[in-house]
Amino acid sequence: MAGSRRKSAVAAVLVSLALLASGCASGSSVDDASGSRAVLYDSIEGLASDSTAIVIGTVTEQRTDGDATISTIEVSNAPWSPGLGSTAPEAELVVVGDLVDVRQDPASRPLLEVGTEYALWLTPTMLPDDAASQFFITGSNAGMYVVDGDIARRGATDTGDDLPDTIAIEGRPS
Repeated sequence: MAGSRRKSAVAAVLVSLALLASGCASGSSVDDASGSRAVLYDSIEGLASDSTAIVIGTVTEQRTDGDATISTIEVSNAPWSPGLGSTAPEAELVVVGDLVDVRQDPASRPLLEVGTEYALWLTPTMLPDDAASQFFITGSNAGMYVVDGDIARRGATDTGDDLPDTIAIEGRPS
């Protein structure tokens, strides 16, 4: 009985989050090589609103869990953004030095690569068991930027999102 109440509560939270998130994006949907998504993002602010963390870090290792690829990121910077998490589920704070596991399903392309530094907008998986402590990239791969010096370039540009191709990474050593 308690298990079915918990599943109902989780389903209600997911439906509520989907309704709230629709106000932060363009409201379109996409079904392409990046997978099927309910939300297309039209701003970094909307992406941040649906994320519980923004991290900059390097992929140190990868493993698989069934069809999913799990990448471990060593966090070198955890920027804050106004509105961060305002429409996302509550999650523990991610700080510099943390190791976070990012889960990508087979439709999430491109996959993160070991040794590459990324700026990522992340959302908790809300999956059971060991996967509960992992994150998804917000918007499948919309929230993936590859770091190149003091800028970051979108990891996937064919997602249907209207996000900047590059963003400046402030506070980086020259």
